[in-house]
Amino acid sequence: MDFRLIRRLVAEKIRDRSTYVVAAVVGTLINGYGQVLVPWLRGLGNPFDLLAAEFNERPVLAILSIFLAYAFPVCVGVYSSVATRYKTRRFESVADFPDRKPDPVFRVARDGKIVELGAATRKLFDRYQIDTAQKILGEKVWAEIIGKNGPGNSGTVFFEAEGASYIVSHAPTNDDQINVYLTRLPA
Repeated sequence: MDFRLIRRLVAEKIRDRSTYVVAAVVGTLINGYGQVLVPWLRGLGNPFDLLAAEFNERPVLAILSIFLAYAFPVCVGVYSSVATRYKTRRFESVADFPDRKPDPVFRVARDGKIVELGAATRKLFDRYQIDTAQKILGEKVWAEIIGKNGPGNSGTVFFEAEGASYIVSHAPTNDDQINVYLTRLPA
Protein backbone atom coordinates (compact mmCIF):
# COMPACT_ATOMS: atom_id res chain seq x y z
CA MET A 1 0.00 0.00 0.00
CA ASP A 2 1.40 3.41 -0.99
CA PHE A 3 0.87 5.56 2.11
CA ARG A 4 2.58 8.61 0.58
CA LEU A 5 0.05 8.57 -2.25
CA ILE A 6 -2.83 8.14 0.21
CA ARG A 7 -1.58 11.10 2.29
CA ARG A 8 -1.32 13.22 -0.88
CA LEU A 9 -4.84 12.25 -2.00
CA VAL A 10 -6.27 13.02 1.46
CA ALA A 11 -4.52 16.41 1.49
CA GLU A 12 -5.88 17.23 -1.98
CA LYS A 13 -9.44 16.35 -0.96
CA ILE A 14 -9.19 18.32 2.29
CA ARG A 15 -8.01 21.39 0.33
CA ASP A 16 -10.87 20.98 -2.15
CA ARG A 17 -13.62 23.54 -1.49
CA SER A 18 -16.36 21.20 -2.75
CA THR A 19 -15.73 18.90 0.23
CA TYR A 20 -16.97 21.59 2.58
CA VAL A 21 -19.83 22.75 0.36
CA VAL A 22 -21.23 19.21 0.30
CA ALA A 23 -20.69 18.86 4.07
CA ALA A 24 -22.51 22.15 4.71
CA VAL A 25 -25.51 21.14 2.61
CA VAL A 26 -25.72 17.56 3.91
CA GLY A 27 -25.00 18.60 7.53
CA THR A 28 -27.71 21.25 7.40
CA LEU A 29 -30.20 18.74 6.01
CA ILE A 30 -29.31 16.19 8.71
CA ASN A 31 -29.57 18.79 11.48
CA GLY A 32 -32.78 20.20 10.08
CA TYR A 33 -34.29 16.75 9.98
CA GLY A 34 -33.05 15.57 13.38
CA GLN A 35 -33.30 18.78 15.39
CA VAL A 36 -36.39 20.40 13.86
CA LEU A 37 -38.50 18.13 11.65
CA VAL A 38 -38.58 14.99 13.84
CA PRO A 39 -39.61 16.79 17.06
CA TRP A 40 -42.23 18.77 15.12
CA LEU A 41 -43.66 15.62 13.45
CA ARG A 42 -43.81 13.83 16.82
CA GLY A 43 -45.75 16.74 18.27
CA LEU A 44 -43.25 17.34 21.06
CA GLY A 45 -43.77 21.10 20.98
CA ASN A 46 -41.75 23.90 19.45
CA PRO A 47 -38.55 22.25 18.11
CA PHE A 48 -36.50 25.38 18.74
CA ASP A 49 -37.55 25.46 22.40
CA LEU A 50 -36.59 21.78 22.67
CA LEU A 51 -33.18 22.50 21.11
CA ALA A 52 -32.64 25.43 23.50
CA ALA A 53 -33.57 23.20 26.45
CA GLU A 54 -31.13 20.55 25.20
CA PHE A 55 -28.37 23.18 25.04
CA ASN A 56 -29.15 24.23 28.63
CA GLU A 57 -29.23 20.69 30.03
CA ARG A 58 -26.47 18.95 28.01
CA PRO A 59 -24.53 21.54 25.99
CA VAL A 60 -21.66 19.21 25.06
CA LEU A 61 -24.01 16.54 23.73
CA ALA A 62 -26.05 19.11 21.77
CA ILE A 63 -22.95 20.65 20.18
CA LEU A 64 -21.48 17.21 19.43
CA SER A 65 -24.66 16.04 17.70
CA ILE A 66 -24.71 19.16 15.50
CA PHE A 67 -20.98 18.87 14.79
CA LEU A 68 -21.27 15.18 13.80
CA ALA A 69 -23.91 16.02 11.21
CA TYR A 70 -21.28 18.17 9.46
CA ALA A 71 -18.22 16.00 10.18
CA PHE A 72 -19.78 12.79 8.84
CA PRO A 73 -20.14 14.04 5.23
CA VAL A 74 -16.56 15.35 5.30
CA CYS A 75 -15.23 11.96 6.42
CA VAL A 76 -17.35 10.04 3.91
CA GLY A 77 -16.38 12.44 1.10
CA VAL A 78 -12.66 12.19 1.85
CA TYR A 79 -12.77 8.41 2.21
CA SER A 80 -14.78 7.80 -0.96
CA SER A 81 -12.66 10.17 -3.03
CA VAL A 82 -9.36 8.74 -1.80
CA ALA A 83 -10.51 5.13 -2.15
CA THR A 84 -11.74 5.72 -5.70
CA ARG A 85 -8.64 7.61 -6.80
CA TYR A 86 -6.34 5.04 -5.15
CA LYS A 87 -8.09 2.16 -6.93
CA THR A 88 -8.06 3.94 -10.30
CA ARG A 89 -4.49 5.27 -10.04
CA ARG A 90 -3.32 2.74 -12.65
CA PHE A 91 -5.86 4.01 -15.17
CA GLU A 92 -4.90 7.63 -14.42
CA SER A 93 -1.25 6.74 -14.91
CA VAL A 94 -1.94 5.08 -18.24
CA ALA A 95 -4.13 7.99 -19.32
CA ASP A 96 -1.47 10.61 -18.70
CA PHE A 97 1.42 8.47 -20.02
CA PRO A 98 1.62 10.36 -23.34
CA ASP A 99 2.00 13.66 -21.46
CA ARG A 100 4.69 12.32 -19.10
CA LYS A 101 6.84 10.52 -21.67
CA PRO A 102 9.53 12.83 -23.07
CA ASP A 103 9.85 10.81 -26.29
CA PRO A 104 7.21 11.10 -29.02
CA VAL A 105 3.97 9.20 -28.42
CA PHE A 106 1.06 9.69 -30.79
CA ARG A 107 -2.04 8.09 -32.27
CA VAL A 108 -2.63 8.11 -36.00
CA ALA A 109 -5.40 7.18 -38.40
CA ARG A 110 -4.68 4.59 -41.09
CA ASP A 111 -3.94 7.35 -43.61
CA GLY A 112 -1.13 8.63 -41.35
CA LYS A 113 -2.95 11.72 -40.09
CA ILE A 114 -2.13 12.42 -36.45
CA VAL A 115 -5.19 12.12 -34.23
CA GLU A 116 -3.81 12.53 -30.68
CA LEU A 117 -0.43 13.24 -29.14
CA GLY A 118 1.21 13.91 -25.81
CA ALA A 119 2.37 17.33 -24.59
CA ALA A 120 6.09 16.76 -25.30
CA THR A 121 5.24 15.31 -28.69
CA ARG A 122 3.05 18.32 -29.53
CA LYS A 123 5.98 20.69 -28.88
CA LEU A 124 8.30 18.64 -31.07
CA PHE A 125 5.80 18.23 -33.89
CA ASP A 126 4.80 21.91 -33.82
CA ARG A 127 8.47 22.91 -34.03
CA TYR A 128 8.97 20.87 -37.23
CA GLN A 129 5.42 21.12 -38.68
CA ILE A 130 4.82 17.37 -38.45
CA ASP A 131 1.18 16.52 -39.10
CA THR A 132 1.44 12.96 -40.42
CA ALA A 133 3.23 9.83 -39.29
CA GLN A 134 5.01 9.65 -42.64
CA LYS A 135 6.84 12.94 -41.94
CA ILE A 136 8.63 11.48 -38.92
CA LEU A 137 8.68 7.76 -39.72
CA GLY A 138 9.12 7.83 -43.46
CA GLU A 139 6.97 6.13 -46.08
CA LYS A 140 8.72 2.75 -45.81
CA VAL A 141 8.33 2.36 -42.03
CA TRP A 142 4.76 3.65 -42.19
CA ALA A 143 3.86 1.12 -44.88
CA GLU A 144 5.38 -1.65 -42.73
CA ILE A 145 3.28 -0.54 -39.72
CA ILE A 146 0.09 -0.42 -41.80
CA GLY A 147 0.88 -3.88 -43.20
CA LYS A 148 0.91 -5.45 -39.74
CA ASN A 149 -2.40 -6.26 -38.07
CA GLY A 150 -1.00 -6.38 -34.56
CA PRO A 151 1.49 -4.69 -32.29
CA GLY A 152 5.17 -4.79 -33.04
CA ASN A 153 8.50 -3.10 -33.45
CA SER A 154 9.42 -1.57 -36.76
CA GLY A 155 13.12 -1.08 -36.23
CA THR A 156 14.58 2.38 -35.96
CA VAL A 157 14.18 5.69 -37.73
CA PHE A 158 16.56 8.61 -37.94
CA PHE A 159 14.84 11.97 -37.53
CA GLU A 160 17.19 14.31 -39.37
CA ALA A 161 15.79 17.57 -37.95
CA GLU A 162 16.67 16.48 -34.41
CA GLY A 163 19.70 14.43 -35.37
CA ALA A 164 18.29 11.57 -33.31
CA SER A 165 17.49 7.92 -33.84
CA TYR A 166 14.35 6.37 -32.40
CA ILE A 167 13.17 2.82 -31.88
CA VAL A 168 9.66 2.54 -33.33
CA SER A 169 6.95 0.49 -31.58
CA HIS A 170 3.30 0.46 -32.47
CA ALA A 171 0.01 -1.07 -31.42
CA PRO A 172 -3.42 -0.94 -33.06
CA THR A 173 -6.36 0.45 -31.12
CA ASN A 174 -9.96 -0.74 -31.01
CA ASP A 175 -11.09 2.16 -33.20
CA ASP A 176 -8.89 1.23 -36.19
CA GLN A 177 -6.15 3.71 -35.32
CA ILE A 178 -2.55 3.05 -34.38
CA ASN A 179 -0.56 4.11 -31.31
CA VAL A 180 3.06 4.86 -32.17
CA TYR A 181 5.78 4.99 -29.50
CA LEU A 182 9.21 6.36 -30.31
CA THR A 183 12.07 5.78 -27.88
CA ARG A 184 15.14 7.93 -28.39
CA LEU A 185 18.41 6.02 -28.65
CA PRO A 186 21.43 7.43 -26.82
CA ALA A 187 23.75 9.37 -29.09
